[in-house]
Amino acid sequence: MNMQKLLAATVLCFTGLSAHAASVEAIQNATVQPGGVRTGGSGINFFNVEGADYGSFASYGVARFDIASLKAQFDAQYGINGWVIDSISLSLTQSNAAFTADGSVDVYFTGNDTVSIVSPSPLQYPFAGDFADAQQVMSYEFVQVSSGTVDTYTLFDRAAGNNAGAQALAADILADSRVTLALVDGDGGVAATYAGYNNNTYAGPTLNIEVSAVPEADSWAMLIAGLGLLSFAVRRKAA
Repeated sequence: MNMQKLLAATVLCFTGLSAHAASVEAIQNATVQPGGVRTGGSGINFFNVEGADYGSFASYGVARFDIASLKAQFDAQYGINGWVIDSISLSLTQSNAAFTADGSVDVYFTGNDTVSIVSPSPLQYPFAGDFADAQQVMSYEFVQVSSGTVDTYTLFDRAAGNNAGAQALAADILADSRVTLALVDGDGGVAATYAGYNNNTYAGPTLNIEVSAVPEADSWAMLIAGLGLLSFAVRRKAA
């Protein structure tokens, strides 16, 4: 194979490994208080995480996503079982109120996609015990900015270290068509206030997934060979 063909093959390898990103808004979300899931329009228009300091208004949030259409996109581009997850992130749009307050929030993954998150529901604040299989994915500091501000948090990054919760989330996305996440107060004073999926002004909780093709062994070999030849050519030209 001459150099021109090898360079062309290298470019094709890069193209084949290109990433595809897609996002989906929650199909349901809930603010879970001591009295149960918050009902009425406010229960689906907003998505709040409030610490124990808020008494009967203390809450954790649950968001559920239907990712079937996203997976169909990935399958269409790369083939079934032909893609890997590069990153997963969660975008939340601030919808602030007089009581909104900075503080820490913990994000959990649960494989329980069947428990009702609309009333009637068995869920009650506090979070402990409501999802027996829950695994913490990450924590973040909520900082109030202004309504409409979009906060995006990385839940999984294939190029970085991931805890067991993040790995379980990625595995669930590969195996299932629904994803359920819980956002839990990390301290008593936090009041993180976000738009829900039924909000008329802002987007609700949004799951972002980026994938790329599973590289085949011969593609990797061609890519490495091409890059090596490119490096040699550059050094030879500079000499």
